[in-house]
Amino acid sequence: MLDSSIVRNYLDRLISKIHSADGIVIAVGIVAVFVGVLVDVFLLRLLCLLVVIGTAVLLYLSMRLHPTNAHGEDQETNPPFPLQLESDEMKKLLFDDFQSNAAGRYHVEEVDHRESVFGPIPTPRIPSSANVANQVLQNFKVIKPEAKPVAYEFHASDFFDIDSDIFKSDAEPRTEFDFLLNKVLALVKDVVFAHSVVFFWANREKRHMVMEARLTDSTTFMSSRRYPIGHDLVSKVAESGKPELLTDVNPLSEHELFPYYDVPAKVKSFVGVPVFFSPAPNDASPNQPVAVIAVDSKVEGAFGDETVSLLGQFTKLVSALIKNYTDKYDLLLDSEVLSSIRRLEDRMRNDFSLATVLQSLPEEASRLVSWDFFSVVLYDDKKHCWAVKKLMNRAYEPYVAPEQAIDFPESIVGHTIKNNIHYVVDNLATITLPKYHKGESGESKGSFLSLPICSINKCYGALTVESREPSNFARREIEILSRLVKPAGLALDLLYMNDVINEYVIVDETTGVYSRKFFFQRIDEELQRADDDGIEASLLQITVDHAHELLQRYGREGFDRAMMTLAKAVRSGIRAYDIVGRLESNRLGVLLVNTAANEAYLWAEKIRKTVAGHIINHEEKSFSITISVGVAGALEGMRREDLLSNTSTVLSKASESGGNTVRVF
Repeated sequence: MLDSSIVRNYLDRLISKIHSADGIVIAVGIVAVFVGVLVDVFLLRLLCLLVVIGTAVLLYLSMRLHPTNAHGEDQETNPPFPLQLESDEMKKLLFDDFQSNAAGRYHVEEVDHRESVFGPIPTPRIPSSANVANQVLQNFKVIKPEAKPVAYEFHASDFFDIDSDIFKSDAEPRTEFDFLLNKVLALVKDVVFAHSVVFFWANREKRHMVMEARLTDSTTFMSSRRYPIGHDLVSKVAESGKPELLTDVNPLSEHELFPYYDVPAKVKSFVGVPVFFSPAPNDASPNQPVAVIAVDSKVEGAFGDETVSLLGQFTKLVSALIKNYTDKYDLLLDSEVLSSIRRLEDRMRNDFSLATVLQSLPEEASRLVSWDFFSVVLYDDKKHCWAVKKLMNRAYEPYVAPEQAIDFPESIVGHTIKNNIHYVVDNLATITLPKYHKGESGESKGSFLSLPICSINKCYGALTVESREPSNFARREIEILSRLVKPAGLALDLLYMNDVINEYVIVDETTGVYSRKFFFQRIDEELQRADDDGIEASLLQITVDHAHELLQRYGREGFDRAMMTLAKAVRSGIRAYDIVGRLESNRLGVLLVNTAANEAYLWAEKIRKTVAGHIINHEEKSFSITISVGVAGALEGMRREDLLSNTSTVLSKASESGGNTVRVF
């Protein structure tokens, strides 16, 4: 039996020889074909057919086992079988370039060609450098890695606005509305591929389009929040209540069509849709639009009827947001107004005086509206004119001075008081009348509101508020402040009635001393008698220190208890012909007849120590008080007003020094 290795070697040599004579084999095959066609002898034809078949088989084996290159050139210089590379160094040299070109996208594995259908293959000769690349690809197969799915990491912030203010416990309705409106505009911008999406309020009362929110790719958007309603596309939507669609914008008219750009933004397409809110009374159809959503693009023909239809769905959502916001805002605002009214009433209940009204009214009003200046104007009985009695200046700019007399009625405030109606000025630059008086300082810009402080039948003055922002006061602000002013007007009415009653009352009900009016009458009488008899007299004014803190801590009843204690100590230390009266809620007056100022000082020191050492019991609580005293001696021919002024001056200094002291004029 023949050795298999001998057979394989023989076949290898045969195939090699056949390949070297490819041309001869082809020629023999062609000759056999022609001979078979021309000869009629059957055996010769059969022989020629066999030759042709054998030729085809030999050519097939030659091409299968000894291929040519792409150009049909013989690759005889290459080994008939793939190269076997043994050392790692050789592999590295051969594959470095291939690996670098692959840029890490593939990896190479060695292909084992050492076994074939004919068994083990002898180690071939080393190929030339020109065929190294081809040999590399024969010995190694290139494998492209399978595409691995990208692993995305999702966080809660991808689905939830963690840092949004609307989730805070004290979030206001406006914060919630602004947040949701911006989300809607962002969705519109993404869906229709817009350049800008803007939400405008339509303020027909002021004839303004007011920008509430915007999302834009432009750097030339208008810096102001509002512009007058005109002939632009947004104004047309607000006026007509119908959508506007423009697919080809004329560059020459762009500025007139889109005033919300400071510089033309090369807009080519526009669509604007109205936003409705409340239906008309007794009618199912809505009123005029309350707002407009404007969308534009730099692409010509970017929008169509389907865009208008799509935006219509968004406007329905925005209308629902507006209703939700207004309902919550009205409730919140009503709550704030009621809270302000309650605080105002509580303060007046604890200290029912003109000073409390003047202090509390502008403070509470400043919580409800935006402002730069507040003032309260009342009638001054001493000066016999209307004057500024309270001023709050947050802008720290030149403004009307406290106690400044106003021109009545040749001013806006004067008209308010005279006609008992409010006045609103949207732009102070357009007025002809002064706000308070002629020659007032400060620029005339911004907006101004003047409200009467009145009861049912009488006007006691005016509350004014000014803002540097034009058109700052709408119907809503006027309604809010009017509700707050009403209790202040009622309080002033009660104070006025008390003054009228006190005209006929001799004794103060709480302290048991003379009333203010009767005390003043007695001072006039004693001063006249002192001048006639040539004797001296001294006036003292006494106040409880830190009266406001006592009111807050112990209420009106506790404070009345303190005033009763003070009055009792004073009455126990005077003579039968000395006079004691209640000048104000926290002030007593004492006229010591036939007493010099230095003697009055000693008496006041005694009273101060007595009061400071007294313990007051009230509702299971105990506390003590201190007093400040101002002393002034009456000179010959001195009027009551001058004597009161002198004692008020030194009393103020005693209180400012910390209290619990006596000062002499």
